[in-house]
Amino acid sequence: MKKLARLTALLLTGALLLALTACGAAPLAPEQQAKQRLLGEINSYRATLEFAAPLEEVKQLSDAEQIWVEQFRAAGKTELPESTTNKTHQKWESMTAGWTQYGTFGLGMKKDASGEWIDILLAKVPANTPEGKAELSEALKHPAFNRSACTRIGIAVVTVNGQMYWTCSVYD
Repeated sequence: MKKLARLTALLLTGALLLALTACGAAPLAPEQQAKQRLLGEINSYRATLEFAAPLEEVKQLSDAEQIWVEQFRAAGKTELPESTTNKTHQKWESMTAGWTQYGTFGLGMKKDASGEWIDILLAKVPANTPEGKAELSEALKHPAFNRSACTRIGIAVVTVNGQMYWTCSVYD
């Protein structure tokens, strides 16, 4: 039953992409393709849980994630001092106000050598390799992906120095 649910989710994602292409829609950019693949993988994983419905992407929430990753794209770095991202934090919070967030994945913080907090991108977009699939499987162990109360997602992909990274937040 779990394999059937996963196969169904993947087939639906493929059918949607095929329908968009057939209707004359412009092909998706690589980052958008990666985002759709990741969302499909997340929902395939959730289908194996039996109690968790697929996550629905909400444009407002994905836009909030996108403004966040644009900071990293503009800087061309995967680590930014918190002092440079304070306005982004505030804008992200205003864009997600009213939503109950259960977890953010792909963004983190650490202290640098001087003791200042820096924001970091943590999650690389996995390639279609055993290592990439293992990395994604590990990411899906994050509790936010396992809660049945979580029904919505904001997700973004960004390329920094030739490597794609992804981040998402999960909501009810």
